[in-house]
Amino acid sequence: MAGRLVAAGYKVIVWNRTPREMPGAEAAPSPAAAVAGADIVITMLSDPDAVSEVVRAALPGLRPGSVLVEMSTIGPDAVRRLRGLLPESVGLVDAPVLGSVGPAAEGTLAVLAGGRAEDLDRVSEVLRVFGTVHEAGGPGSGAATKLAVMSALVTAQAGLAETLAYADGLGVGRTALLDVLGATPLAGLAERLRPVVESGPFETRYALGLAAKDLRLATEGPGSHQTVTAAARDLLADAVAAGLAGHDLTAVVPFAASRTARTPTES
Repeated sequence: MAGRLVAAGYKVIVWNRTPREMPGAEAAPSPAAAVAGADIVITMLSDPDAVSEVVRAALPGLRPGSVLVEMSTIGPDAVRRLRGLLPESVGLVDAPVLGSVGPAAEGTLAVLAGGRAEDLDRVSEVLRVFGTVHEAGGPGSGAATKLAVMSALVTAQAGLAETLAYADGLGVGRTALLDVLGATPLAGLAERLRPVVESGPFETRYALGLAAKDLRLATEGPGSHQTVTAAARDLLADAVAAGLAGHDLTAVVPFAASRTARTPTES
């Protein structure tokens, strides 16, 4: 995403928790140095704690009148806490994205943006560099929309992983099941998982550990009664405990199969 901004002609100063080079961008020694003098500051990190830690470190460098665009998947509660950290003179837009490495490089992400109208207007041109912008509403609405979307997408993938294992146990065969599902509304997801069934999990594009975190956020807090999503969350948590956090989410398919194989059959 930083590369997209460089290619679009923006002056980009970067700081990353794991140091890495970004051609065309200036590397800063600290979060505060990275944001010093910037009109627009973007954070893209793994979880709410990381965002809080980095923003606290950046606070001395934030200038009045700047806008922080928080693009991580952290949920609306964390966005509200983030607003409490920031000076009133600093705007805040929550704009998590849908899409992984390929769409990020191509500028075809879906950007789910929430915030005050005046803040959204100031950052809209920058957000369009990343892909198509969907204005979700007021502050926190982008973060809330992202969790709702991931509740559907990740839960569906976890559910299909278990269904493939179930079909195997019935003697149906996973490839045969995918062929039938190709004629149903689940065709897109079935085709996404077909290479996993035939060749094994993808290279990591959306880490299973991040997917587990997304479902955890989606199922915590008052008013969250997503029993199906909670079951998918627990499946992914077990996969993380088995050492698969850094693998692509598609690794849930062989994990579900191995877990089913270990389950004793009732007599």
